Amino acid sequence: MTTKERIAEAGLTLFHERGYNGTSVQDIVAAAGVPKGSFYNHFSSKETLGLDAVERFSGSLALEALSGPAPSPIARIEANLRHRVALAGRNDYARGCLLANLAAEIPAHSPALSEAVREHLQRWQTALAETLREAQEAGEVARTVSAEALADYLVSGFEGAMSRARLVRDRQPLDGFLDVTFATVLARPAG
Repeated sequence: MTTKERIAEAGLTLFHERGYNGTSVQDIVAAAGVPKGSFYNHFSSKETLGLDAVERFSGSLALEALSGPAPSPIARIEANLRHRVALAGRNDYARGCLLANLAAEIPAHSPALSEAVREHLQRWQTALAETLREAQEAGEVARTVSAEALADYLVSGFEGAMSRARLVRDRQPLDGFLDVTFATVLARPAG
């Protein structure tokens, strides 16, 4: 692993564990095992590293799995959400979602970081909306609510459940959200 990758991975881990404001450049270089000067050889600022962390974290969220012919659209949505639950479970639900954590923590401090978080959450919502439209066309989901509104509900509700899971360090809020969502909001229409 290169020095830049060690710094980037340490930053991602610490931002996720302690938050952006709770992590210093010194914390990052100590965790990466590199001198402080090495940080600035690869990243111009903590904010730049934060932008890199958003990209790295977003890459683990498997958005590409939402598109494609198989399995069914609703199965792809459920797999995407359950993948996110499994990622959170790797840390006993203590970290939550980095994107939601950053959204709650930094809007006033970094317009660039806020925009990156907003963009990645919007990318997820857009991918969900496209898959939900497919599900509606396939008759898997009722058309009583637009795909865009359903996608907004999924992102907002899931991130809220993720925050609660982080608070209680248990997957129950996530399981409860998914169980109710798939039994009601995304249930196959009758008849």
